Amino acid sequence: MHTVTSFHASTLEPGTLAALMAEYVSVERARLIRRLLVTRLGTLALIPAVLGLVFHRLTAFTSWFSIGAFLSPAACAWIVEVRRERRLARCLAEIPASTSYEVPSKPIKKL
Repeated sequence: MHTVTSFHASTLEPGTLAALMAEYVSVERARLIRRLLVTRLGTLALIPAVLGLVFHRLTAFTSWFSIGAFLSPAACAWIVEVRRERRLARCLAEIPASTSYEVPSKPIKKL
């Protein structure tokens, strides 16, 4: 589910809204980078997995080390994304008179 937060921009200090939007953009950039890394490096991690674990062409250490080497940047990007999401949540919590709503991520189909 997505969280939508509404507030009156006129009640904020002049630099607060710009800082809040910068935090949101940084979260979206981190999310985009993580998705790209998972897709691209995950595909590359399949090569040593297939060669080592299926066809037994690599030693166990080599195949697991290669898989870990390919997937560790994606894990680091996920950690960065979580930290930025928490920082954005803290900034949103500091806004007075803000209201948050939970909305479904997919539209509900009518029967």
